[in-house]
Amino acid sequence: MWLCYRRPRRTVAFLAGDFLAAVLRAGAFVAFLAVDFVAFLAVDLVAFLAGARLVAAFLAAVRLVAAFLAGAFFAAALRAGALLAAFLAADLVAFLAGDFFAALRAPLAVTPRFTAGPSAGRRCAPETTALN
Repeated sequence: MWLCYRRPRRTVAFLAGDFLAAVLRAGAFVAFLAVDFVAFLAVDLVAFLAGARLVAAFLAAVRLVAAFLAGAFFAAALRAGALLAAFLAADLVAFLAGDFFAALRAPLAVTPRFTAGPSAGRRCAPETTALN
């Protein structure tokens, strides 16, 4: 029976110590959870910012590719326009050269002849034929 009896002061001191240990453990646990939560939020923030940077880098790359393709398209259109202009210039030069050489090789103009009427086959002055 003497094992069941405890002095009240020692019991209160034991319970107070037990309560203090529980409070300290709970405080340590809450501090651990707070640090863990803050670390989790920090990691999430870093991951979010890294993702935002990756998205920004991706969009910058897309913008650069779009600018490059627009420049390439503009250069191709410019080159096609230059080739078309060169082709049309060569075509115009060939046409004008053909006109020039056709006029150069043409036979000399002769006075016209009457083909009908009393003076058929005879030549006459151009002003006379203009009146007919």
